[in-house]
Amino acid sequence: MTEETRSLPIAVFGDWHRHLGMGLAAIRAAADAGVTTLIHVGDFGVDWPGAERGRYEKRLNALLLERGMTLLVSPGNHDNLSSINLLEVQEDGLISWRSNIKVLPKGGRTVIDGLRVGGLGGAFSVDKARRREGRDWWANEEPTVAQAERLIAGGDLDVLITHDVPAGVPMKPGLDLSPEIVAQADRTRILLRETVDRLYPRHVFCGHWHQRVISEIEHPDGRVTRVDVLASEQSKAGNGVLVYPGEPPLRIEPLLIRGI
Repeated sequence: MTEETRSLPIAVFGDWHRHLGMGLAAIRAAADAGVTTLIHVGDFGVDWPGAERGRYEKRLNALLLERGMTLLVSPGNHDNLSSINLLEVQEDGLISWRSNIKVLPKGGRTVIDGLRVGGLGGAFSVDKARRREGRDWWANEEPTVAQAERLIAGGDLDVLITHDVPAGVPMKPGLDLSPEIVAQADRTRILLRETVDRLYPRHVFCGHWHQRVISEIEHPDGRVTRVDVLASEQSKAGNGVLVYPGEPPLRIEPLLIRGI
């Protein structure tokens, strides 16, 4: 990697939920900032069935291709993991969904601009009782212990991309949920925290809660993991950040998304 490419930021985005206008505007904002690589923390909206199936990805991919950019998606609970899992993981650790849209599988890892990046996406859908399996809900939505162990076995990471937020990061409850639902949802958060505690990544980027939060996890040996929770497509100022490659801790700046 040259000094010129090292100076170019990576853009990281929170949930879009198939919002085409937000996706297009976010890509343009990233392009204006000199970005060539984008990372999405999940609930991107991969391959939702229906009359317009594939249109969303086609439009975004066309803009990415035009601008010479690549988007890497770490799946959320509202991405079609059944379709994603049918495809092979390439040598770079990624699944090719479109020419310029890649998927980082749960438990997978890759290298981006010299940074070791791992993924442990997915989450529990607290509203799954109102959803239809195979249409807008998938039974394999949560990360598993086996996926976490595979990620940990691969060694150190600079950046961990998750969808849900590791346990211990204070979040504002947005829904009135039963204790049973909360306990089910917390399984993923606990697994993520256990993974962070064993891998010690310097940075975690996540979403799912639709709010912008910056927090730190302090480890017993004094090391610190910065956690950036990104807001959803409803937030022009909180959905995206610019991350500058280099030696961690990384420089992180907000990315304002206009023109939605």
